[in-house]
Amino acid sequence: MKENNNSEKTSEIERSKSLKENILSYDDNENQTLFKFLGIEMTAPKGLKNPRIVYISFIVVNLFLLIILKNLISN
Repeated sequence: MKENNNSEKTSEIERSKSLKENILSYDDNENQTLFKFLGIEMTAPKGLKNPRIVYISFIVVNLFLLIILKNLISN
């Protein structure tokens, strides 16, 4: 019984570690500047992999959801 509980705990720990290893995981907390426009500076953690893709996908997904909501409300 105890062996089963221990194996469940270790598998849960392994799952949580694998979930942390995705596109949003990064190693350090230093910032990097992506771009400056009209006095607005977009920064991202230095260790973040492909920060421009993360920001662009966030904007595209939000615009897509906005269009869907607009169509649902107007109908």
